[in-house]
Amino acid sequence: MTLIVDPSQYRPSDTGEARPMLSRDADSMFWMGRYVERAEHVARLLRVHLMLLTDVGDLTPVLEHQMWLTILSSMRAGKEPEGSDPVSVRISRYMTFDPSNPSSIVSCIARARENARAIRESISSEMWECLNGVYLWITGEEAGARFEESPDQFYAHIMNSSMLFQGLTDQTLAHDQRWYFTQIAKYLERIDVTARVIETRFDVLSKMGAQLDQPIRNIHLMGVLRSCCSLESYRRQHLADLEGQRIAEYLILQKDYPRSIRFCVEQLHRATAGVRISNGQHVPSAPERIFGRLEAQLEYASIDEILAEGLNEYLTRIEQATSEGSAALQKSYFLY
Repeated sequence: MTLIVDPSQYRPSDTGEARPMLSRDADSMFWMGRYVERAEHVARLLRVHLMLLTDVGDLTPVLEHQMWLTILSSMRAGKEPEGSDPVSVRISRYMTFDPSNPSSIVSCIARARENARAIRESISSEMWECLNGVYLWITGEEAGARFEESPDQFYAHIMNSSMLFQGLTDQTLAHDQRWYFTQIAKYLERIDVTARVIETRFDVLSKMGAQLDQPIRNIHLMGVLRSCCSLESYRRQHLADLEGQRIAEYLILQKDYPRSIRFCVEQLHRATAGVRISNGQHVPSAPERIFGRLEAQLEYASIDEILAEGLNEYLTRIEQATSEGSAALQKSYFLY
């Protein structure tokens, strides 16, 4: 299936109906949304790790090193950066300011802005001003000083800017094909990162289990929830019960929480269906079928079945399915 139209054949509509969307515009909308969401995740992971160090006090060098490496694993950011500084300093700066790292915050914001600039006429002025503002904020001369003064506030500003941008997208952009592609991007990125956070953090906790007393283990479990922006929501449902199996079940299968994998897959399926319907097509597209099957699988899954298969194995299957869906999306809509 081909989106929409080839750019060379595009003609504006005079009928007042929804006009076809150019493949290159859809591509830019998608990657703009995905990079903004990715920047938020990186900022949150770094902030949570800094908070974790404050909460637990001194960690063993081995555990501290492994916990910081989970950030690189969760964001697929490659090898540990070299240097003589402590691992916390090296990874924080690598994941925040290094332009050679495609997963760093500055790289994500810059790429989101570049995609937004390419489709400036297709997004609202409020969206552009928000994204351009955070780009100038993080690339300005005072960015390093702000970071040194308060990393916590620095990362909070990035997270809040991402949420503001997404709110502006929902409130100032028509909920047409352009909006659907921003939703697809957001939920694809959220599923991907959430699955890897669960994998990497639970793997470390499993390996270090005998070395952690219960209070320290609870702090680390709270860190898993904070990494997925889910601590308060989880506590409202489960009070003080910080148990690994229940946390995994909540982050994977909770139906009504907007950062659980199940919720994100459901919204992803709806958005891909929205693109197809708004494009006037009646047969489900290849990515819509992939995400629909994944939604059905999660709807009827249970935590016992997941653990019987193996938590990492189950999450790997989810990642593979979303990767296949993303590839099908690009083949169906972005090749031009």
